[in-house]
Amino acid sequence: MRVDDGRYKAFLQDAAAVVPQPRIFTDPLHLLAYGSDASFYRLLPKAVIKVHNEAEVQGLLRLSQAHKVPVTFRAAGTSLSGQAVSDSIIISVGYVGKNFRRISIKDDGSQVTAEVGLLGGEVNKLLAGHARRHKLPISYRIGPDPASIDAAMIGGIVANNASGMCCGVAQNTYHTIADMRLLLADGTVLDTADESSRKAFLQSHGKLASALSGLAREVQGDPQLAGRIRAKYKIKNTVGYSLNALVDFPPDDPVTILKHLLVGSEGTLGFISSVTYNTVQEVHHKASAFVLFPDLYSACDSVRHLKSSGVASAVEICDYASLRLAQQEFVSLVAELGQAQEGAAGLLIEVKGETQQQLQQRIEAAQAALQASGVRFGGNAGAPLGLESYPFRINAAETRVFWDFRKGLIPIIGGSRSVGTSMMIEDVVCPVEHLAGMTADLTALFRECGYSDASAVGHALEGNLHLVFAQGFRTPEEVATFGRLMAGMADIVVHKYNGSLKGEHGTGRNMAPFVELEWGARATGIMKRIKAAFDPHNLLNPGVILNDDPAAHMQFLKPSPPAASLIDNCMEDVTITPRQRIQTYREITRLRGLQQPTQEQQQRLSQMEDTWQYDGDSTCAADGMCAVRCPVNINTGEFTKQLRTAAVDGLDAAAGAASASTSSAWGSRLAMMAANNFRLINGGVPLLLNTVDFFHGLLGPRLLEVVSGTLNKWTNHIVPGAKAVSAGLSSPQASELPTQAARATQSGIPRQVVFLPTCVNRMMGPARGDDRYSGSTLEVFTRLAEKAGYQVIVPQGVSGLCCGMMFDSRGAKKAAGLKAAEAITALSLASQMGKLPIVIDNSPCLAQLKSAGLNQQELKFSLYEPVAFTSLFLAPGLDFDKLPRSVALHVPCTSKQAPGLSEKFVALAEQCAESVTPTGIPCCGMAGDRGLRFPELTSSACQHIDLPSNVTDGYSTSRTCEIGVSNAAGLHFRSILFLFDEASKPKPGFRETAKELPQQQVGQDGKRPSLTTVHEAGGAGGGMTSV
Repeated sequence: MRVDDGRYKAFLQDAAAVVPQPRIFTDPLHLLAYGSDASFYRLLPKAVIKVHNEAEVQGLLRLSQAHKVPVTFRAAGTSLSGQAVSDSIIISVGYVGKNFRRISIKDDGSQVTAEVGLLGGEVNKLLAGHARRHKLPISYRIGPDPASIDAAMIGGIVANNASGMCCGVAQNTYHTIADMRLLLADGTVLDTADESSRKAFLQSHGKLASALSGLAREVQGDPQLAGRIRAKYKIKNTVGYSLNALVDFPPDDPVTILKHLLVGSEGTLGFISSVTYNTVQEVHHKASAFVLFPDLYSACDSVRHLKSSGVASAVEICDYASLRLAQQEFVSLVAELGQAQEGAAGLLIEVKGETQQQLQQRIEAAQAALQASGVRFGGNAGAPLGLESYPFRINAAETRVFWDFRKGLIPIIGGSRSVGTSMMIEDVVCPVEHLAGMTADLTALFRECGYSDASAVGHALEGNLHLVFAQGFRTPEEVATFGRLMAGMADIVVHKYNGSLKGEHGTGRNMAPFVELEWGARATGIMKRIKAAFDPHNLLNPGVILNDDPAAHMQFLKPSPPAASLIDNCMEDVTITPRQRIQTYREITRLRGLQQPTQEQQQRLSQMEDTWQYDGDSTCAADGMCAVRCPVNINTGEFTKQLRTAAVDGLDAAAGAASASTSSAWGSRLAMMAANNFRLINGGVPLLLNTVDFFHGLLGPRLLEVVSGTLNKWTNHIVPGAKAVSAGLSSPQASELPTQAARATQSGIPRQVVFLPTCVNRMMGPARGDDRYSGSTLEVFTRLAEKAGYQVIVPQGVSGLCCGMMFDSRGAKKAAGLKAAEAITALSLASQMGKLPIVIDNSPCLAQLKSAGLNQQELKFSLYEPVAFTSLFLAPGLDFDKLPRSVALHVPCTSKQAPGLSEKFVALAEQCAESVTPTGIPCCGMAGDRGLRFPELTSSACQHIDLPSNVTDGYSTSRTCEIGVSNAAGLHFRSILFLFDEASKPKPGFRETAKELPQQQVGQDGKRPSLTTVHEAGGAGGGMTSV
C-alpha cells in the first residue's frame, strides 16, 4: 500500500480547485466501496473523485504529473481482472448524472459516437430506437456483446477490448473502432476524427508519434515477431497491449496506431472520453439448437467442424456441472437432459440468415457439419440419440430459454458457492482445433488442485473457455493452492496449446505477472517501451498489464466475510450502487464482529456507520430493480428493508439480538397505531395536500420549494422536500360505492369486476395545472369497464384499506402485514372468494400484496393491475381510435419485473395515440413516498429522461411514479386508465354476445378463459397479478 508522504494532501488541496469538494470522497465507506471492482482484488484508494467533463479530467491529470500521484480511471467497475482498483486516486466517470453520456448516431445507423459513461446495452437500445423512429431498413448494434453489456459502460468495453458470445475477433472494439477522443497523460486532448486535432498532436507530441512509428517499423521489419503477433490475434487475446496495432497499420500513420493501442490498454496509456464505432448489422432471422453429447471431449471436438463450416454465428459449451443447474423450462426443450449421465456436455448453437431461406440453408449446413464430426449425440453414451432429437428452434420464446440459461450460467454457478469464498472466472483461449485437448487438461488440473466444484463454460466457436470455481483466501494454504493452479494453467494454455491466458477479460492485475511467459521477452520489451512512451512516470494505473512482481496476482486479495444470508452470495459488481452497498455492509459487519478492535478500527466503524445511514439506507429506493440487473438475482432493496425492520423493531440486523433502543420500540408502536387508525390518515392527507396546494397558488412554486426544502432538512426528511403536488379528495363517498346488496338490482350489466382504488390514488388527485383530466381512478375505470360490459364493485370499508407498502418501506413489517391481510380479506369477500377478477389501480400495491407472502389459493388467478386486465378482458370489447397526440409512457419498476407486461403497456398505448415514447429510465426513484422525502433520489433516477419535444402527456400505473416523472420531465403524467378511456368506445355487438356467457372472468372474443389461459395471457400480469 502507498504511504502518504505529503503529496496526496497537496494533490487533494489543489484538486478542490478543479473539482468541487462534494465530489471528492475520502471517507472510509466510499473508499471501501470503490476499493473493489468485480474481481477478487481490493485496494483502498486515497480518494475517489467523480468528474463531470474533460476539463476536470485534464486538470487532474496535470496535477497527477505535478505531484507525481498515480491515477486510475473507472467507469462501471465491472472489470474481472482487478484493473479498476487502486491504492492511489480513483477518477470515476460512471454514474455521474448526464455527464459523459452524450451520443450521436449517423443517419443510417452505421456509426455511433458514444461517451464513456453510457452502458453498452443503452447504446444498442438507442440504435434500435433510431432505426424504428426513422423506419430504416437495417438495424445496427455495436460489435462487442459481453454478457455484462447491460452493466458495463463504453469506457470499460473499449479499455478492455471486451467481446462476448457472438462478437468473436472480427467484431470486437479493435476491429470496429472508427475514431476516438482521448486525453494523454499530460492532459493533452486528441480527437482522431478531427484533422486539426491530429495535426496539433503531431506538432506538440512529435516524440511520442515518432516513437510509435519507430516501433511499428521495428516490428514489421522482424518477420518472426510480426508473424507471432498476427498468429496470436487470430484468436481472442487481451493479454498485454494490442501489439497488432504495430503490424496492421503503416508506420507513417502514428495516430491510427495510437488509437488502436488505446483499445485494451486498461487506462494505462490515457483517458478515453468518447469513441466512434462502425456498427454491425443486426440480423433478425435466427435459429438455435441445444445438442447433448456423452462427454465434454466429444462436444469440444465437434466444434472444429462447425467452425470450418462457417455457418454458425455462436457456439456455447456447457459442461455437466452447469447442465445440472438447468430449470424445468430448459430441460423440457432438450431431449433426455434429465437423464444425462455424469460427464455429459452440451453445445448451444446459433445460426443466422438475411432471409428465411438463407437461414434454413445454414441450419442444414450446421447439421451436416455436426454429422461429419463423427461423434455420438445424446447425454448417455450407452444409448445414443440421433441428431434429429436436437432440432434448431426458430420460435423466439424457445430460443430465449436457451440463451437466458447460458447468459445466467456463470452468475448461477457463482451464487451457489460456499459463504466466505469468491467466485473466480478464468478466461483462456486456444485455436479451436485444440479446444478438446486443452479442456481435458485443464479440468484434470482443477481436480488435481482440489477444485471439485469447477465448471467449464464458454464461447467454444472461438476456442474461449471460462473456468468458474469458488476460491477462498482465508488461509495461507488456500492462497498457495490458488498460486499453484494459476502456474499450472499458464503452463498448459501457453506452452502446450499456444493459447491466450485472457481472451476478453483484460490483463489487469490477475495476469500481469504472466505477460512475459505468454509473449516472450522480445514482445514484452516492446510493450514496456510503449508504456514508457505514453506514460514515462508510470502514473496511469500502475501495476496493471505490466508488473515486474511475479506474485502480484496473489496480493491485495479481497476477503469475503459473511454478512447476511440475503447478500452473502453477491459476486460484487446519487450515492453508492447495490453492489457497493453489499461490499460496505460486509466490512461494517466484519468490524462489528471483532473481539478486541483497535481504536483505529473503532473509529473506522463509527465513520462508516454514520455514512451508511444516508448513503446505504436512506437513499436506497428498495424497489427490487437491482435484482433484475443482478446476475445472482440478489434483491439489495429487500436487504435494506430488513435492516429498516430491525431498526424499527429494536433488533440488531446482523446478530438478531434484542436492542435496548427506546426510539425503535416507539417506531413500531407508532406504525401499528397508524395502521389501526388508517381511516384518519386516508381523510387527513388530502386535507394536508390541499393546504399545500393553496400555498402553492399563493406563494408560487419556487418559494414553496425553498420553504419545503428547508423544512425537509430541519425535520430530517420527515417533511417532503419535492416539488408541490396538489391533490383533491378523490375517494368517493361510501354511499356512492356499489355494495353487495345493490348487485342484484344492477344485473343489466352481465359481468362484474372488483376494483380497489388504492390509498395513494384516494389521497392524491390530479396535480396542479393538469386540467385535461379530473376525477378519480375509480371514476375513469368505471366508465372504461362499462363500455366493455363490466359492472364495477368496490370492497366494503375501502377508506381503511391499504396494501401495507407505506409501512413496509419504512421497515414496519408488522403494520404492513396487518394492512395487507385486511386488504386481502376485503378483496376475497368482494370477489366471492376469487370468482370475480380484481383490479388494483396502482401496480406497486399489487406487487406489495404479493410480496406479503399471502397464500390465498382462491385469489391466485384473480388479481390484476390495470394494463394486464385491460389487455385481457376489456380490450376485446372496445374499439380504439388513435388520438392525434404524442405521449410518454413510464412502466413502474414492479411492472418491469413482470415478464411480458412492459410489452403490453406499449402495445395498448400504441392503439390509443399516434406516437408513444417510453421514458427509458429503469426506475423513477420515488420508492413510495421516499422520493418526496429525499428528492435527490428521484432527481438522480430521472436525470436521463430525454423525451421528444412534441410529447404532451405521460401515462403510468403508479401515482407516486407519475409525480416523480412529472417533475423530472416537465409534463403531466397520470394513470394510463385515462388514456384508455379517452381513446376507446364500445365495440358494436360485443356486449350482446357477452350477455349469453357466464359472468365470471369473461375475456377475449366474449369467451371465458381457462385459468391456464388467464395466467399465460396476463391474468397473472406476467407474474404480477396472482397471489
